[in-house]
Amino acid sequence: MKYFQGKVGRGLMVACIMLFFSCVVQAVSPEQLGLGMADVSLLDPSIIHDLKYATTDNFTGQVLYPSARCLLREPVAWRLLQAQRNLRAQGLGLKVFDCYRPIAVQRKMWTIYPDADYVANPASGSRHNRGASVDVGLVDAAGRELPMPSKFDEFSERSHLNFMAASPEALRNRQILQETMRQAGFSPVTTEWWHFDSPDWREYQLSDADSRLVPAPDAAQVLAVANPGPGSVESVMWGLEKTPRGWETVLGPIQVVVGRTGIAAFDCKREGDGMTPRGVFALGPVFGYAATADTRMPYRQATSEDVWIDDTASPRYNQWVTGIPTHESHEKMHRADDLYQIGMVVGYNTDPVIAGRGSAIFLHVWKGPGKATSGCVAMELSDLKRIVSWLNPARKPQIILGY
Repeated sequence: MKYFQGKVGRGLMVACIMLFFSCVVQAVSPEQLGLGMADVSLLDPSIIHDLKYATTDNFTGQVLYPSARCLLREPVAWRLLQAQRNLRAQGLGLKVFDCYRPIAVQRKMWTIYPDADYVANPASGSRHNRGASVDVGLVDAAGRELPMPSKFDEFSERSHLNFMAASPEALRNRQILQETMRQAGFSPVTTEWWHFDSPDWREYQLSDADSRLVPAPDAAQVLAVANPGPGSVESVMWGLEKTPRGWETVLGPIQVVVGRTGIAAFDCKREGDGMTPRGVFALGPVFGYAATADTRMPYRQATSEDVWIDDTASPRYNQWVTGIPTHESHEKMHRADDLYQIGMVVGYNTDPVIAGRGSAIFLHVWKGPGKATSGCVAMELSDLKRIVSWLNPARKPQIILGY
């Protein structure tokens, strides 16, 4: 490779490297992150959840979901909330058995039970894989599940809508459920009394998002950091924003580095392990050495008296405090170098704070490409300035670490 002398040559070489980097890195899609899906429990806590595939109580006998979150596309979720309101007026309610289902889980189901009457072929995907279907039953005012002609996920004629050899109570409950869901705009399927599709399901793409990494439904700005390759600390970050046209990528790819030992498995981050936590977290405040910064986010100036407590025995663990402690381990927020000249707090291990689970997770300026952090996410100064200038607290920004 020919090397060029002087600033022009170095600038040209850096530009070529960045051009190559932007071409070979595959952009993250909103579907990959589960953007546009809403957590039903946050929208209406009165809806009872019993997600069978997050337990062994299902036809596979296996735990298939990593979490018991009922996620649906936002318009589909609002339809479900309307059905719940209609049932509550009758002294009844919904119990949710299944919602969004990742494609990876669909493949497992098909391997175990390859019958298209009951399990969708993953080659074309289920409407559950689009976040546009929901499986539900009925409960009474006390939350007790009401009988139906069959159990949920019973693959027999008793699950069919035309099966009539059941008790009058079960047939009446099935009719109430079917009428209520139809009134809310859902369409049933003839072989499963519990399954309902949103009429707009074709508008949604198949998704394989990890339910644990899907942001809150009110987040309209998202930063997403990819899981680095094995043995690497180098990764990429994207910025996505919710617009009238849907979710769009507005920033990236941005080169970043993570903790020296990579990104931790879920709930496995510990103090001093050199790992970046995995999950979805709030962002802010922005901080820095100057009195002000070009940002709409809350800003705090870091002075020589400001520190972050990383002492696991301290009642002030994982907190920013003013005044240098004499008996608590800490790190200075106004460092002797420029790594914190501008930065942003990642809301990890904050509510509640758990001693030993890790502290002081920030976005900050890097030492350079390939140079790891102790657990933070670091990048070039110009990229960090673009990020803090773009973020808007009114849009409830969150960060996904380790997709």
